[in-house]
Amino acid sequence: MLAKLRVKFVSLAALTLLICLTLVLSMVFFLTDNFFDAQVNTMLTVLLENGGEMPPDRVWAVGNKRMPGGLSEELQYETRYFSVITDKDGNITHVNTEHIFSIEENEAADIAFSIYEGRSNDADMSLAESFRKMFMDTRWESGKFFHENNVYYYDSREKGNGGRLYVFVDYTSRYLIVHQIYSYLLIVAGVILLVFCLLFIYFSKQLMDPFIENQERQKRFITNASHELKTPLTVISANTEMIEMTAGKSKWTESNMRQIKKMNELVSNLVVLSKLNEKDVQVFSAVDISAIVKDQADSFASVVEGAGKTYETSIEEGLTVKAMQNGVQEVASILLDNASKYCDDGGRVLVKLEKGYMGKGAKLYVQNTYRAGATVDYTRFFERFYREDESHNSKKSGFGIGLSIAEEMCAKMNANIQVSYDRKREEIVFTVTYKQ
Repeated sequence: MLAKLRVKFVSLAALTLLICLTLVLSMVFFLTDNFFDAQVNTMLTVLLENGGEMPPDRVWAVGNKRMPGGLSEELQYETRYFSVITDKDGNITHVNTEHIFSIEENEAADIAFSIYEGRSNDADMSLAESFRKMFMDTRWESGKFFHENNVYYYDSREKGNGGRLYVFVDYTSRYLIVHQIYSYLLIVAGVILLVFCLLFIYFSKQLMDPFIENQERQKRFITNASHELKTPLTVISANTEMIEMTAGKSKWTESNMRQIKKMNELVSNLVVLSKLNEKDVQVFSAVDISAIVKDQADSFASVVEGAGKTYETSIEEGLTVKAMQNGVQEVASILLDNASKYCDDGGRVLVKLEKGYMGKGAKLYVQNTYRAGATVDYTRFFERFYREDESHNSKKSGFGIGLSIAEEMCAKMNANIQVSYDRKREEIVFTVTYKQ
């Protein structure tokens, strides 16, 4: 049990760190991309405003204005770009490749032509279609694309004569640097997560040691207390029986025997709870859950119907699950006992067994009429010794420990137990899901 708790603890801590790292890296990637996109868009705007050429130094000095977008005054020397001008019919009228080495004039013309053809329906689409496959942004006015392992951003602006100016900026070096940084950040984040998990796994053992020691003390206390309680209970029971034999039964001796029986049940339940945590590995086998539930349901029929309550069963035949036979039997018995005890007078008890989700496993429903259950805190029903004021009162037998045993037993069998309230029928519903 504690081993599973340790794994869950480490997993949740690792998941929390992973979420935090993902958020941080996402913010870094987003802000960095936005910054570089804004920077290249500023360069494209400068080129468009100056007819496809970088302005001379004196333009930047007018009015002591700084370069926009955090750009350097060396921009005109370090930026690789080219431009193409077309007329209103899409014919190339001017190509400028003086500021780039990797693009020839004919390539620049083909690129601009392909972009122009990308917005036309009556042109030869073979060249345009092949080129558009390289585009990451399919808008013909602006975007970015890959060409021979280089990355280019482009933008365009309509000219007064109906033609169009296209400007292209080589952004390969910055693009590669940014994505290399992204790769390093991902590697660093992975290393941090791995180191964190290893350290947390190591230190979690020290963290769990006090809980393990405390659990061992509880086990020893329950075992010793159970052993010590059995002796006086046996003596009291024997003395009471002797009194009944010599003086006859009375309301006092009957009361003694009832209390002795309750105490013996409590001791047995405490021993069961203690033993449930002793083994973390359980051996499962194919169990005929239909037969077990039907047998348990039949054994409670006389109890429920004898109290004047309606008893209904709907058990699908031939269902099997991988579990512990005694565990399935114990869970069904506890839920049926609970339903028979706390069902309202004249109410209904229903036992239903059906196939699980997608035909796998099985689902067991045990429900009973509980008209006062709309305001009950069902999250506490599986706490040890919890007794709800109205329904789990001292007039009912039991110590509020049975449902806790059922939950522990389900956990051992990888099954899931839940409790809910059906407002329409005014019934409390216990659901046990056997997953396999």
